[in-house]
Amino acid sequence: MRALLKLFLDIGFLSGRPQDLPASRALLVLVAVLAFLTNYLVDTGFSHNMQRLSFATAQTSLLGLWVGLFIAIRRFWIRYGQTMTAIYGSNVLINLITWPLSLGHGFGAVASEVLAIALALWFAAIVTKILWHALELPLVLSALMTLTGIFLSGWVLITLFPLPKS
Repeated sequence: MRALLKLFLDIGFLSGRPQDLPASRALLVLVAVLAFLTNYLVDTGFSHNMQRLSFATAQTSLLGLWVGLFIAIRRFWIRYGQTMTAIYGSNVLINLITWPLSLGHGFGAVASEVLAIALALWFAAIVTKILWHALELPLVLSALMTLTGIFLSGWVLITLFPLPKS
């Protein structure tokens, strides 16, 4: 278990590779459920639990869908499990770091926003590196695919779940 946690941390700190993870469907399901749960815990912008539940479901599903689309384009389906395990595991890592901010224990409005942007960029860097390994594309193209997927997911989420009026 400790070795598996170290692999996830290595991926999160950009020194590990998705192919280092075991190709286990059970691990993929476990990490996807953890990603869903941490997405639910972090997304406190909705007042109703059903909205939070729906948002977390959509967020987690969209991540798997756009990565799946890119893998399908490259015809590397065999790599989907390890790739998504790495991405969902990184999502969990970022969410656990973000969670205290979502509970209102941040450092003030400006510092919290700067930290949120830094964490978003960190997550984008992690996903870029994972896609770089999984898709065997140039790093710049992997970054473009990551940003495209993140922005399209954001657009779909904002369309489906408009931001609450303050």
